[in-house]
Amino acid sequence: MVGRLRFGLIDLIRRTSTVSILHELEAIQFASPSDLQRRQQALLQTYVELVRKASPLYARLSGFAQFPVIDKAFANANRAGLVNPDYRGKVVNKKTGGSTGEPFVYATGVKAQSYLWAAILLSWRVAGYRLGEPVAFIAGTALFGTGYKQKIYYALMNVRMYSAFDMSAARLDAYAADIARQRCRLVYGYASAIHQLALHINKSGRRPPFRLRGVVCTAEVLTPAMRETIEQAFGVPCFSQYGCNDAGVSAYECERRSGFHLITERSYFEVLPGGRLVSTDLSNDAFFLPRYDTGDLVEMAPAPCPCGRGFPLIKSVVGRANDLVEDQAGNTVHSEFFTHLFREDRRISEFQVVYDARELVVIVHCADAAFAHPPYLERIAAALAFDSVRFAVNQPFVAIKNGKHRFVMRVDNVELALGETLAC
Repeated sequence: MVGRLRFGLIDLIRRTSTVSILHELEAIQFASPSDLQRRQQALLQTYVELVRKASPLYARLSGFAQFPVIDKAFANANRAGLVNPDYRGKVVNKKTGGSTGEPFVYATGVKAQSYLWAAILLSWRVAGYRLGEPVAFIAGTALFGTGYKQKIYYALMNVRMYSAFDMSAARLDAYAADIARQRCRLVYGYASAIHQLALHINKSGRRPPFRLRGVVCTAEVLTPAMRETIEQAFGVPCFSQYGCNDAGVSAYECERRSGFHLITERSYFEVLPGGRLVSTDLSNDAFFLPRYDTGDLVEMAPAPCPCGRGFPLIKSVVGRANDLVEDQAGNTVHSEFFTHLFREDRRISEFQVVYDARELVVIVHCADAAFAHPPYLERIAAALAFDSVRFAVNQPFVAIKNGKHRFVMRVDNVELALGETLAC
């Protein structure tokens, strides 16, 4: 009851309906696939009519089949045509760097925010969480904000926040001890950051007296080896969650942990040849992104999950992992450290961090050829110890085999990798 009151107060302050949507999702998740598909088609039809009426970009298109597949570049170039001029509710602006480091600003409305948090809570519920219980967040500001409003919300949610940007041995000791002392019932956050904490706990041979029900990882691929390490460290089941908020994608593992249940009440999804996931956020009535290319590759399961849930099942997600950057001294930072370091610098259109055991190079693409980087070098040097840290301005990115670059990338030899890129 106390937990419901806490979240009810959050809904009242934010004008959201997270709790009621959570209860609805819990009720319909076991509906048949055909029933869920009919609900989704009705939602899609309503959404298409709204987009055609409100957006000049789609007014002359007869139906959804004529809508083009779009991406971040299209949205950045056509922002005015994607904003719903008839929307009168609260607008929440969001910013993401994406897998290529290309900045993208978009907006969501109250309904989309409600579905986002309802889906997160649904994934926690599978792990045994009860509304209002203390939760440990191990992440960066992509998952939790730093403003006073966010601090109030997380206090009401009973959330304790632990930064993924500082993963030193001393800090990890403090994190583990505090999670136990606060009697947290769930650990939630970046897969690699939680894994790093688990490795530290296992290596120390001292497991604090945790009172956890489960662990839920997000933002990155959770490998079987990582899951095993995390479960060994915390002594509870570890679950994974997949989401792409700008595309309206929310998916969660059930008790069988054999794939991600994609919530079709929020998303109309398509899988293009080669596995490219395209999604339409049916809940975002403030900013339209129909048939939005997530940039992720997925493999769908051929049949529904034996657990009985009717949501379609994503068998696996490809290419969501980002490297932890670790120097020879054992200092580590999450790759999101660099995303947040550069995200407010409008001179930078894209970036990539390439490093080996001794050298770290930041490649930035920007219009300013005289780009000044000493302040950034100081920030990086304060967190990591490499023999050499430098910037390369407007140099080609280092690509992986499929041609797509990762914005944080470890290589055997930085100079060799950069040389091969320049020779291409």
